[in-house]
Amino acid sequence: MKFAVKTDIGKRVHNEDSYLLSDKSEFPLLFAVADGMGGHAAGSVASSLIVEQLAGFDSKIEPGHELEALREAIENANHSVFRAAEKDRTLRGMGSTLVAALILGKDYIAANVGDSRMYQYHNKTLNTVTTDHSLVEQLVLAGAISKDEARVHPQRNIITRAMGVSPDVDVDLFERLWVPGDILMLCSDGLHGAVEEEDIISVLSSGRSLDSMCDVLTQLALDNGGTDNITVILIRFEEGDAL
Repeated sequence: MKFAVKTDIGKRVHNEDSYLLSDKSEFPLLFAVADGMGGHAAGSVASSLIVEQLAGFDSKIEPGHELEALREAIENANHSVFRAAEKDRTLRGMGSTLVAALILGKDYIAANVGDSRMYQYHNKTLNTVTTDHSLVEQLVLAGAISKDEARVHPQRNIITRAMGVSPDVDVDLFERLWVPGDILMLCSDGLHGAVEEEDIISVLSSGRSLDSMCDVLTQLALDNGGTDNITVILIRFEEGDAL
């Protein structure tokens, strides 16, 4: 399995995105992107605290209990952010989105809170694995607006669920299969909000290295006028990966 990451401050004063790459060589492997919010750099505190809390989690999982363990780890990370904000007045109101992938071998578990996303690229098609917790996503699901309208909606940045804003959090979990050649993409809304899906497909099918793909995707977001922080992780299932 190969992976790569790229993060860019975009046109913001601070980069409030944080990411986690597993440092293990055997499954399970955990990857995550957290997009902080809160102003005065509090967002970067929230996202980095989440990543710190999740680091090393993939070394502590009991086989057969991966889904429950991931949910508990995310809930604990949420509580840590909430407690930190309670203790420090300058951090009040901070929070973060989160998208994570726990790779188990030929299957994986995706988790998300907020509007950071995970996609699975398979056979030249791009499937959205997670569901945004946002106002515009609710409007799309209700049939009130189209996906194209959601991309330019004036309230597209309003999220309905976030890490750290309350002592408890509702985590969405998805169990999926993948095959050699598939690519998982985890990203903050600074990327998926600025780059069309057909352009993402074009990059992921280009045959470039994963590092180069991350660079191109980030530059596309910048060239398309994206103003937010941009973070993307790409993970590719290689032929011969041990299962």
